[in-house]
Amino acid sequence: MVQCQAVTWAPFRRRYARGGPDIYSLERTRIIGTSDRDTTIQHPNSKAVHPFTAMRWRLLLLLTLLLVACSAERRTQPTPIPVPTTPALNAILAAPTPGPVWTFGYLLISNQGATLVEGVSFAPDGAPTPLAPGGLWLGEPPPLPADPPLNEAGAVRYGIVSASGLLAGPGSFGPEGRYAYQLTDPRITPLGLREVTIALLLENSGLYEGQAVRVRGNLLARGDSAVLVERLGPGGVPEATARQIKLDGPIRDSTALAELQRSPGDSVRFGPVEITGVWRSGRLYPLSVRVR
Repeated sequence: MVQCQAVTWAPFRRRYARGGPDIYSLERTRIIGTSDRDTTIQHPNSKAVHPFTAMRWRLLLLLTLLLVACSAERRTQPTPIPVPTTPALNAILAAPTPGPVWTFGYLLISNQGATLVEGVSFAPDGAPTPLAPGGLWLGEPPPLPADPPLNEAGAVRYGIVSASGLLAGPGSFGPEGRYAYQLTDPRITPLGLREVTIALLLENSGLYEGQAVRVRGNLLARGDSAVLVERLGPGGVPEATARQIKLDGPIRDSTALAELQRSPGDSVRFGPVEITGVWRSGRLYPLSVRVR
């Protein structure tokens, strides 16, 4: 058996001297070991010997560190909160419910006032025209930040925005009472516009979520479904390696569709286009289409 002695801090023994201060003493602790794995600690004034195994201390320390690490990981990686999908303006007007709403679309400002519409068609001079009558009447143009600025075409300013407020109606709002619904106390935020490619959207889908984008490609439209493809072969057939994105909704611009090529039987329209819309949930919601 190998003996060694070491001086350590043992519990202090308080000795009281009559009329004197407390006296603290440092006592000597004797450590007697037979091997590296079995160490015995013995206090000089104690008859009992308390065995502690070094391996047990190491296991206990390892388990403690693991528990602390797991607890820290749980604290630093909270469960993400699902992001709700903003309803399109068409969906709101299809089943209007007066009260708070939040949507997106094209903001059009003219000398008559401001309106929010689902989509627009562009004239050769660049002037936007609503694809369908209706939309939301906003009244006086709401205050807007200086950046990003709206586009201008003649006397009209326009741009893609997110909008929230209180839906009022049905009724007769705006010039000549042409609007059945009005957005009161509107809060408008221009979304700006990013020029992207199909590949960039697919590789960074989460980055562009909820943003206004403009992307070029080849449109394949049939009925209520449509896709935007990188490249088309003869007869409008997508190339085998061409990537594509789905459109979240049909193409409602009949003027643009009439300019595209037609498949035999006139069931599919295809051709090069430029689509502006909002990227959401891995799909492009089209707000305007220009044939290239």
